[in-house]
Amino acid sequence: MSRPFYPGLGAPDPDARLHAPAAERNAGPILDVLRRHCQDAGTVLEIASGPGQHVARFAAELPDVVWQPSDPDEGMRTSETAWTAGMENVLSPLALDVLADAWWEAVRRPVGVVLCVNMLHCTARGTMEGLARGAGRLLCAGGWLLIYGPFTFNGEHGARSNRSFDAMLRQQNAAWGVRDVNDIAAAAHRHGLGFESAVEMPSNNHVLVFRRA
Repeated sequence: MSRPFYPGLGAPDPDARLHAPAAERNAGPILDVLRRHCQDAGTVLEIASGPGQHVARFAAELPDVVWQPSDPDEGMRTSETAWTAGMENVLSPLALDVLADAWWEAVRRPVGVVLCVNMLHCTARGTMEGLARGAGRLLCAGGWLLIYGPFTFNGEHGARSNRSFDAMLRQQNAAWGVRDVNDIAAAAHRHGLGFESAVEMPSNNHVLVFRRA
């Protein structure tokens, strides 16, 4: 998996913490969705956790949940460790790449929720299938796959800003681009995950909610 795109990512703090401005802005709305799906989750696996700001905020707000961050990038995992230092409900980050064969085998515990934020549009198209394949194997019965980001619906952008963002991504990397909900739902369905809803978020984003049969 190519490293996800983090606009405005600054230099690390002296303690190795990186800062992504988008993570500060969207953490609250994503947390509202997590509260509705994590009551009995046990463990939440976050795919491509990035700098670690999200997992630190979520773990602090939902202390009864065990959080498993991950990222294919070593620098991001170092930042995640720094952000969550001393948090007893956060596990050490895993080096997961959803394009790798049987990547889910590195997660050695039951998972109630798989969370993926701002990854699909800035990685290769194959990440949709890889994410769905692993979630279908990891999630407990009734578990949730939550995917946050910008999406098209039946090929249509919901806002002009999303169309411009899509064009910028494709110019930067031809393999990137805003993904369509139908394509993501089809990949999820192939691996036993049913599409439940699309929750509107600020700035023309959504959380796509899938459930394991």
